[in-house]
Amino acid sequence: MRSSSVLVKASWGVLIVVGVLAVAGPWIAPYDPTAGAVGDALAGPSGDHWLGTDYLGRDTLSRLIDGARVSTIAGFEATAVAVVLGGGVGMVIGLVGGWPDRIVMRIVEGISAIPAIVLAIALIAALGSGLTTSMFAVGIAFAMGIARLARGLTMAERDRLYVDGARVIGADRRRLLFRHIAPNIAAPMGVEATLVFAHAVAIEAALSFLGLGTQPPAASWGIMLSSAQRAIREAPFQAIPPGLALVLTVLALNIVGDALIRRRRGASAENPTGYLEPTDLGASDARVRGDESDVPGGTVSPLLEVEGITVRYGETTAVDAADLAIRHGQVVALVGESGSGKTSLAMALADLLTPPASSTAARVRLGGRRPLELVDADDATRAAWRGRVGVVFQEPSAALNPLQTVGRQLRDVIEAQRRLTGGRRQGGTPRAVDEEIVDLLTSVGLRRPDEVARLRPGQISGGMAQRVMIALALAKSPDLLIADEPTTALDVTVQAEIIALLRRLCEEREFGVLLVTHDLGVAGELADEVVVMLHGHVVESGPIESVVRRPQHEYTAALVAAVPRNEPGRAILEPPRITEEIM
Repeated sequence: MRSSSVLVKASWGVLIVVGVLAVAGPWIAPYDPTAGAVGDALAGPSGDHWLGTDYLGRDTLSRLIDGARVSTIAGFEATAVAVVLGGGVGMVIGLVGGWPDRIVMRIVEGISAIPAIVLAIALIAALGSGLTTSMFAVGIAFAMGIARLARGLTMAERDRLYVDGARVIGADRRRLLFRHIAPNIAAPMGVEATLVFAHAVAIEAALSFLGLGTQPPAASWGIMLSSAQRAIREAPFQAIPPGLALVLTVLALNIVGDALIRRRRGASAENPTGYLEPTDLGASDARVRGDESDVPGGTVSPLLEVEGITVRYGETTAVDAADLAIRHGQVVALVGESGSGKTSLAMALADLLTPPASSTAARVRLGGRRPLELVDADDATRAAWRGRVGVVFQEPSAALNPLQTVGRQLRDVIEAQRRLTGGRRQGGTPRAVDEEIVDLLTSVGLRRPDEVARLRPGQISGGMAQRVMIALALAKSPDLLIADEPTTALDVTVQAEIIALLRRLCEEREFGVLLVTHDLGVAGELADEVVVMLHGHVVESGPIESVVRRPQHEYTAALVAAVPRNEPGRAILEPPRITEEIM
């Protein structure tokens, strides 16, 4: 391990030397690298020429130093073209998917089948020789591999919960790519870039050796090797300086790239802030919204009305014609075992379904002073819908962007909400936003909110991360909060605190809550009404107390019987068998 560390440090030293020579070469070189005296041709190493001269009498050391500049420029040009072109194409098709992805990837795979140097020679034949042209051709050749890597990384990131969270707050595709996905794939892309750089330096030397890259009289390690070949019998030493420089540079780049790969695979997040603890959950929150559900005639319309919603994954039906209603200040629990369709229904209501999932419904209406209908809605209406619906995901640590601080993510939500409302939100100054962030973190029971805002998700506990997720949802001032298994990954004590927090916030802010859970005990603690799902069907619904005490369906009775009871002298009974087949 120690020898490996020494080798990496030595490689960094080689690259630093090459970089210094590339930048300061014109001032360091003792002679003009392009000028020589024929009378000094093929002179051996001496006090005047430390590395001798070539067949035209040009100083080998000066040309070697200038070659470092050419190789560095070549590496940067090819790498920039490969990363910008390949990375851009890969991220876009990875996010968009569908037929654009299939068409572009067939083209990329076809080009990738051609060796990079062969493709570069073909492009040089069409575009002409020269350093810039040749490195542009090399960059295009390597862009195909970068595009495949970027596509794969983007497809992995787009399915993460924090990307769904960004979509909930109204982030468009451009913002998803540059603010959320690109930073999270930058590390592996950077590692790949070092390898592209190494290949580009080697290919530039090969092309210059063949007369297709850098053109004489400019200095290049490839041109120096070509010149040395002409006089290999008379002065074989001339091949050693450029050959050694080329080998050491490419080897150092590969060692550094390999070290970066190993470092990335072994990276781990530490939690130096475990002393931070939640405050008393009874603390009040001054940011309380009024009820927007009053309608003429003294009646109260439902906040959310869902009629006949169906969710399909291709030919498979996950939710079949389900009905649902939620009032302001009410918690409705969607209960069922894994695979019952409850999460699919919740994601459809949050407008977060992605292909191959699709949904249809007779009616999906969000009430209040600004009623919205999701069925057949245009993009603007869907954006407004997501602006009024907050989501708390099951895995809070996965739902937060790992590279952004808590404060940065809250700021994004606040700014997105302001854009969605046309800038009408009050208190838009940076100071006011900072104060709002502190208020949000305080409202969800986090002590030292200023300190928490400066932390990243990997530096906080699971319970704190779930509170941050709730704060992100509250930052939108939502009418409806969808909580998807918000207590599953937490220990029992933290579960109780999160349940109490959600209950308090619902009462204070008077928004509706759709609680997705498989635990009827959690539903009994938090919900006013319960909707029981089995195989995509709603089999029973009603007030929680009525459903628990007098279940009408065998499956509901089985769920009630499965709730653990801590009562002395009471045996654990077998749950009743479900005989009815629900299709």
